Amino acid sequence: MGHIKMWWKALSDAMNRSQETYLQTFGRACGLSGAASFLCGPSRLRHHIREKDIIVFKQIWGSGASLLATVALLAGCGTTSSVTAPVSHPASGPIHLVDDVGDHLTLSKPATRIITLEPSNAEIALTLGLKKEIVGTDASTFQYTPAPWKSELKGLKNIGPSYPGINLEDIVAAKPDLVIAATGIKGLSSLSQYHIPVLILNPASINGVYHDMMLVGEATGKTAKATAVVNTMKSDINAIEADVKATTARPTVFYDLGGLYTAGPDSFVNSLIDMAGAVNVGANLSTQQYPEVTDEQVVKADPEDIIIDPTSGTTISQEEHLAGFSVISAVQTGRVWYVPNSSYVNEPSPALVMGLKELVKLFHPNVKVGS
Repeated sequence: MGHIKMWWKALSDAMNRSQETYLQTFGRACGLSGAASFLCGPSRLRHHIREKDIIVFKQIWGSGASLLATVALLAGCGTTSSVTAPVSHPASGPIHLVDDVGDHLTLSKPATRIITLEPSNAEIALTLGLKKEIVGTDASTFQYTPAPWKSELKGLKNIGPSYPGINLEDIVAAKPDLVIAATGIKGLSSLSQYHIPVLILNPASINGVYHDMMLVGEATGKTAKATAVVNTMKSDINAIEADVKATTARPTVFYDLGGLYTAGPDSFVNSLIDMAGAVNVGANLSTQQYPEVTDEQVVKADPEDIIIDPTSGTTISQEEHLAGFSVISAVQTGRVWYVPNSSYVNEPSPALVMGLKELVKLFHPNVKVGS
């Protein structure tokens, strides 16, 4: 999937722990079938890494701030800026928006010809009932979108890969009046010469996902639907958190996204682990949102549970045999798990409700959560 150039340094640096893992990761980055990897797995998290230690932060809302009219956004390489949440507008007339990286855009009317780039953005659009308005979506969406949205992709146009760069010709040919994208995609700025507005989503917390649902609703005339979906998500998540409070246990957890990249502080995955009644050790191993950590750091943290993104190409046996891991509590007690469906955990979309349930079942198997 995509071209070699963008990923070469990240692949050669991050995946040289073993030739086998390297080859698996390289194969996915080059679009080869079979081997899975963190960098090109079914998650927008794979795009946080452009090259060694350069993180494309696809998050907003650092430090757990609540949803406010003004939110702090993290846009590219960890820099921060303050932008305003979606502004209200008359029923008729221009729609003025500020996206998650601080870009301002104005729509003359609600968008009716939409292109979505990234599975999570397609999931948001489909949840808002916008299938008829979607005139194209990218290859990764067709490859990685989980149920129940997967079946809704039938009949939609595949405009090809969007990483490392967009397929400009196909996007322009589809005549969209809005492209919903993510950070880290090259070529988006070129759409301005065709007067095609781009809305970039970049959430870093559950509140950030709520915000982006409302942002898309504002852009497409689906504000009422977005409000209803957000309220349902909040209700579902609150109910799960109430179930989790039935236990006082809070196991320490290390989430290996692949190649010992993990979820750090101020990331929506860290928030999700906390909501699931566990303590993410990765939040204390770095100040970055999705850092690469060392074997020694994980051994010293001694997590009680280790969970692995199954698309990373790392097996449970390989994880358990990393240098020094034999002394970690999770390995000694047999508590090294695959996340059943990492797309539910890693995609900042309504899928996070299902991801939260999955994590609770892993960390607290005796806690019954709503179906």
